[in-house]
Amino acid sequence: MTSIPKRKHPRHEAWFSELSLGNSSRSGLGGREGDEQSGAVLERAWDAGIRYFDTAPYYGSGLCERRLGHGLVWQPRQDYLLSTKVGIDLDPFSRRPAVTRHYSHHAGFAPICDYSEKGIAASFEKSLHRIGIPSADIAYMHGLSICGGGIEAALDTGMPALIDLRESGRVSMIGVGANTPAIAMAFLERYDIDLLLFAGGFSLPDHTGAKDVISLCAERGIGVIAASPFGSGRYFLPENQPFRQTLQRHCLEFGVSEDAAVLQFGLRYSSVLSVLWSTKTPANVWPTVAAMREAIPTEFWLALAHHGIVKF
Repeated sequence: MTSIPKRKHPRHEAWFSELSLGNSSRSGLGGREGDEQSGAVLERAWDAGIRYFDTAPYYGSGLCERRLGHGLVWQPRQDYLLSTKVGIDLDPFSRRPAVTRHYSHHAGFAPICDYSEKGIAASFEKSLHRIGIPSADIAYMHGLSICGGGIEAALDTGMPALIDLRESGRVSMIGVGANTPAIAMAFLERYDIDLLLFAGGFSLPDHTGAKDVISLCAERGIGVIAASPFGSGRYFLPENQPFRQTLQRHCLEFGVSEDAAVLQFGLRYSSVLSVLWSTKTPANVWPTVAAMREAIPTEFWLALAHHGIVKF
């Protein structure tokens, strides 16, 4: 077992491992073999010192919640942080049209959008049942760019219901999952949230529009989770090759690995508590942890800023 440094939330007695594990990518692992492979990822992550885990009903239509709970249920509950999401619920009877599935699924539960007061509370409770653990530390508003009218519905009825979950003690912290700076700012300007799960527009190759969001979070004591540093694999697409080649030249000059630069970018900012990363391959865990622990000289980031790669 190794150790990953932790960062404390500025307003809560909650410590986040600087590297955290998401569950979305493992929705594509089918069958018993998929269960075993997913369990192996989680076991290695735990042994590596990861202590913050995130999931959602939408990931695999409940499959990823069940797999995560199976891996965590025998671990001491006080030793880790757990988050799930609301806004996209699961309907076993398909009474409402399902939203587009962006993740593989192996069950007939239809993902539906529900930002009503009753829907938010029911979705959160059902998540806990699927996970098999009677508490989650964090609940995020989810699906804002997936559900038609999701942003407006979440701002109108979803967020007050989520705040009620916190005020009633059913969850300790609440947040918003945003994949653009504009979505993040819409919620930051109206509501007192504890966490922003920044899943788009805040990565090394794409963070130009994030400055105001990060600054506001720092001012108000809102923790930031820097999610999907590799853009769910988009980082490796051919169209990103020019950026990668430029970055690789700087990495070679300073003796820094490319993975370390991409993964550690978000940790440069004081409001960032953790980098949320996902994999479906157990062999990826230890190299990723090693990249997160790699020492990066300050001069490297100064050079990236000088050449316009780091924008702020």
